[in-house]
Amino acid sequence: MDIRLFLAVATLVGSIVGVGIFGIPYVISQVGFLPGIFYLFLLGSVSLLLHLLFSEVILRTEKDYRLPGYASFYLGNWAKYIVLFSTIVGISSSLICYIIAGGEFLSSIFKGEFLIFAILFWFFLSVGIILGLKSISQFELLMFFLFILTLGTIFFVSLDYIRVENFSGFHPEKAFLPYGVILFAMSGTTAIPSLRRILRNRENELKKAIIIGTLIPLIFYIIFTFSVVGVCGSSTSPEAIKGLVEEIGDDFVLVGAIFGVMTISTSFLVLGIYLRDCLIYDLGIKRFLATVFVIVVPLLALVLGVKAFVPLMAFIGIVFGAFEDVILALIYKKSKIRGDRNPEYKISLPDPILYLLCLMFTGALIYEIISFVCS
Repeated sequence: MDIRLFLAVATLVGSIVGVGIFGIPYVISQVGFLPGIFYLFLLGSVSLLLHLLFSEVILRTEKDYRLPGYASFYLGNWAKYIVLFSTIVGISSSLICYIIAGGEFLSSIFKGEFLIFAILFWFFLSVGIILGLKSISQFELLMFFLFILTLGTIFFVSLDYIRVENFSGFHPEKAFLPYGVILFAMSGTTAIPSLRRILRNRENELKKAIIIGTLIPLIFYIIFTFSVVGVCGSSTSPEAIKGLVEEIGDDFVLVGAIFGVMTISTSFLVLGIYLRDCLIYDLGIKRFLATVFVIVVPLLALVLGVKAFVPLMAFIGIVFGAFEDVILALIYKKSKIRGDRNPEYKISLPDPILYLLCLMFTGALIYEIISFVCS
């Protein structure tokens, strides 16, 4: 695997593996380990399929867009504005999640005030947004190797504390709880346009990069969930690390916090650049104003005292993710007819499967809205 393919894979992995990894052990511990792992495989497979579908749409289109632009090109302005709304609100909410989590991890490392460290974290990541994609893809590659090292440390340290009984049990009344968090945690569609740019003139390697880049996070999630749930069981905390520290000891705080900061940083940068590019290319906003919007929204949320974790991830993952995934399925179907470029690969997906995916996302969206209103 050469450096450009490595960069593409690392960019996708960095986009997928973010704050969502810390919510997965909690929701899986609530429903049961084995059913939760089944959820991971199922939604991981769905996410891989969506990534491949989006990639094929990109390869069928001569001009570069982001998802709102493809929606406009293939479906019309009504779809463009729905996706733009979903993208702006969904990604902005995600960036807020990342800054909140990053502030918590840094404050646990240095034993300081959450708000101060959250603002410092926001500042350095905002500089990364300004620097752009070229610097980010190289940063993603470095973080990829550091992430593997840190995850390996967590896994081997936890082995001495794992209890087999923590892997048993099933709670069907919480069967839908993992859906939104896992869907949120496995989403990487925002990175796909960047992968095409990284692999420019080598688009035949895009499919390989997407498959590898989607399966690696799935493996990471299984290892991390095995470690956390195996140690903590039903006492798994909503952000995972706190529960591990309570079981293993305070010496583990530094490892867990570094792990958290690394995973959050990479996803924040990829998502932030994607949102900025959407505002520039699909909405026609000046680059300076688009950049200001992306970096100011999380800061405003901090100042206003917004602080949520798993519930916000679930809501984002289902409601806004479902909007985009249904639109993406419709774009894919239309691109097979109206595409102006011959793609390097094609996926033979029967229409009933495509409609089933749309039905699944729509049903989950309705369920999450009802649950949110009634809670």
